[in-house]
Amino acid sequence: MASKPIYALVSNLFFAEKIVKAAKAVGLEARAFDSAEKLIRSSREKEPALVVLDGGEGLEKEAFRVLGDFRSDVHFSKVPILGYLSHASGTAEELKREMREAGCLQVYTKSEFTKELENLLARHAHGFPSRI
Repeated sequence: MASKPIYALVSNLFFAEKIVKAAKAVGLEARAFDSAEKLIRSSREKEPALVVLDGGEGLEKEAFRVLGDFRSDVHFSKVPILGYLSHASGTAEELKREMREAGCLQVYTKSEFTKELENLLARHAHGFPSRI
């Protein structure tokens, strides 16, 4: 397992388990959190290699709290952050733009994220750019 974990802010337990299993499949440790506070607290105990944010499912405010804390803290400012949204729509496109402006490296639709999950986790956690 990697020395630095992947942390995910996600409300859906099924999807949280999917992220944890995908990380394990590529030799990485991952933990899922249902609140920004828990993710941030754990990050202070053990810095993550990558943070994944669910920007929908009622977690919009929590996702922006994580982005704000990470991007304003010099210790975490270089940690890559990926986001995903449940679906593509006009509202989702606006939210994607706002998440990128707040510090997300990339924001995907949930289907894009799911399709490339292992690739995205492995490549970003190890510091390589993703192919998508």
